[in-house]
Amino acid sequence: MLRKFFLSALFSVSSLFAEELVTTKKEEPDAYFGLKLGAIVTPTFGYRVRDAASGVSDTTQSEKTGFSMPWTLVSISKEWDDKGIKVEFWGEVIRSSVLSNDTNATTGGNKSNPQMFAIRRANVQKKWELGNTKHTLVFGMQELPHMHSIWGGYYDWRYMERSPLESLGFSPDPVDLGLSYIAQWKSLTAHLAVVNGEGYRSIQNATGSGYDSILRLSWEQKFLDDFKAGLHFLGRRANAFGYAGNECFEGKSKCIPNDNDPNTALRGDVRLSQEDSYAVESNFIWREYVNMGLGGMAKKKFGGQYSNAMIPTEFPKYVQEKYGRGSYVWFGLGNGMFRIVFRGEVATGGAAQGLRATETNSQEPWVRVSNTGNLQSPAYSDKSYYISKQVYLEYFWSESARLGIGYQELRSYDTLGSPNKWYIDNLSNERTASEYTEQFSKPSLAQISEYGRLDRNILVKASLQF
Repeated sequence: MLRKFFLSALFSVSSLFAEELVTTKKEEPDAYFGLKLGAIVTPTFGYRVRDAASGVSDTTQSEKTGFSMPWTLVSISKEWDDKGIKVEFWGEVIRSSVLSNDTNATTGGNKSNPQMFAIRRANVQKKWELGNTKHTLVFGMQELPHMHSIWGGYYDWRYMERSPLESLGFSPDPVDLGLSYIAQWKSLTAHLAVVNGEGYRSIQNATGSGYDSILRLSWEQKFLDDFKAGLHFLGRRANAFGYAGNECFEGKSKCIPNDNDPNTALRGDVRLSQEDSYAVESNFIWREYVNMGLGGMAKKKFGGQYSNAMIPTEFPKYVQEKYGRGSYVWFGLGNGMFRIVFRGEVATGGAAQGLRATETNSQEPWVRVSNTGNLQSPAYSDKSYYISKQVYLEYFWSESARLGIGYQELRSYDTLGSPNKWYIDNLSNERTASEYTEQFSKPSLAQISEYGRLDRNILVKASLQF
């Protein structure tokens, strides 16, 4: 009995002491076993410039006003060099309003819009070499090909503002779930990706059950270890394949919105859910002194027919194809301590930043002549566009820590090419342009005034990486 007691006590005590975790090997670096931990922390303060001519205050749930953490990540990766396998996991701090409208500030929900932790990367990679070529397969949640300028070192102030192809909307999100294949041969790189298409922050099949295909072809070359230049071509087809036959049934997807009319059952071509995006970008870096980028993007929204299945004798209606285009440039000058960056962007769309397909082939006077007997307003193509100007000043504490101060300005124009405006009544409520003009022909208690719309923000950000 006594012997059983001592044996039981011995096993109980020994179980209290865990085995030593070996994370390093003598005379080998800390990352000998391929496990790497990292993080990016970006505390931010944004201030909306207001004056007597702006008319409104910034009350939207935007990270450009107040204190926020818009670019804060935690990264974990494990690599097996002998097998050519790598696993990545990245977490991201985001605002809950990005994922849900169930907040007390938007729809009267019970959430107070806290910060949330979401997954940004979660993938498995397989690498191998064949002769002079390198190949990589990436399966899971991953960065899309249009993010090349960031991870290639061309646009390394992402903490200040999104890269141009992000803000223009080459894809809905910079990250998505899917499969990628990357091939490298000397200075040439080909990156092909097939993804869900909605982005990592949206529910799958929200915009369509098909898959997006994205291709990037790049040429990158170093000269004398001081110069680095790159030329990149990108293409994307939204809902390229894999869609269902009833993709464009009313209410099933955003292809045809639900008009909430029980007497209609709209059916449309799958083409209405498809979209093409094309981009070209060139980059140039000379040490830390000069960083330049120049690019352009075009977008095509496919047209097609839709009809009401409840009235089979009714002629189908046709939705015209729409086109959009934009261009951008950045130019950075600096040294090992300071850098100043100028960036400009112009694209069809507005009033918010982001390229939209707005232009059509409809022109005067043919549209009105084709429908004689009805007085119609001018039917020119949509002339809306926006211009964004940005300037940033960076101070480098070290290679992994920096402080940035930036100024951003956004001016937009409406469908007629006139500057967008704010319309505010005497009770400080925002009104529409039609309400503003109606007050001159109809009796109205509210006195509405117009203000020029110019969005201006000042940002102070710190970025620390480890």
